[in-house]
Amino acid sequence: MSASTGTRFIATLMSSDEPPGPWAAAREAEGWHGLAVPDHVFIETRAVAHLWVTAAELALATSTVTVATSFANNLLRSPVEFAQASLALQRASGGRFEAGLGAGWDQRELEATGVRFPESAGERAGRYIEAGTIVRDLFDHGRATLDGRWYRVDVPAVGPRGATPPPLVVSVGGPRTTAGLVPLADIVEVKLPGFATTGKGSFHTRSLRAVTADDITARIEAVRAVRSDVPVALFVAAGCGDAPVVEILRDQLAGSTFADLFGPPGTVAAALRGLSDLGLDRVTIGAVSADTYELLAPALFG
Repeated sequence: MSASTGTRFIATLMSSDEPPGPWAAAREAEGWHGLAVPDHVFIETRAVAHLWVTAAELALATSTVTVATSFANNLLRSPVEFAQASLALQRASGGRFEAGLGAGWDQRELEATGVRFPESAGERAGRYIEAGTIVRDLFDHGRATLDGRWYRVDVPAVGPRGATPPPLVVSVGGPRTTAGLVPLADIVEVKLPGFATTGKGSFHTRSLRAVTADDITARIEAVRAVRSDVPVALFVAAGCGDAPVVEILRDQLAGSTFADLFGPPGTVAAALRGLSDLGLDRVTIGAVSADTYELLAPALFG
């Protein structure tokens, strides 16, 4: 872990064109504490590699880092399938898997694949909480029965069953998901307004500009008011190097809490440490340029 903060820093595989095995081995050698993979069929017009296959490739190419789904899409996947796949990845990784389950947000993507997008945020939250309950029971007991509003399951056995199931990671923003999911989770990621989950987009710089360090602290405190001992995480975008997008985002976020996450490696590393000092146990980074992780690692871990 970072010598100065104790926070774990996680690198996210953002491109499906990048061979997962060599990418994972390079990140492990650089000192990253964990690796993550998102769950999409496509983002805008760009194809994304399959979640479970890619996560398995990351696990099999490494030996020390954690491997996480960030996050499996609850609207696309059954919570029973999520639990079954998570248990298999826990075995494949030698106990290094972190099972991230998200509510699902990309309306266009889901409807394009034939999946109905919920009409209300309340339905999405309700489905998410019920799914988390199912997964928690499957992880803890190897079985689950629920006659809920959104799910009716009666699963007598799920496996493979190892000595320790993977930690369940959830993402919460509002009071309902915080109250419903924090008691079920092993790690909780707080969701920021700038990373929209409205179904219309994933990264809104105008919304993110308004987020302050006090806002992040308030979200952390809301989680710890439900469970004081739960590790708290945050996802941020960051970028180093000469790619034009780095300067564009730095300019768009100028004057905000997140502006220094785009620029020279030393500046970005200092900004990440500043976020971790708010009380975060884990920071997951989505790089906006291909060489960000390689450039950032010496400044962050050196």
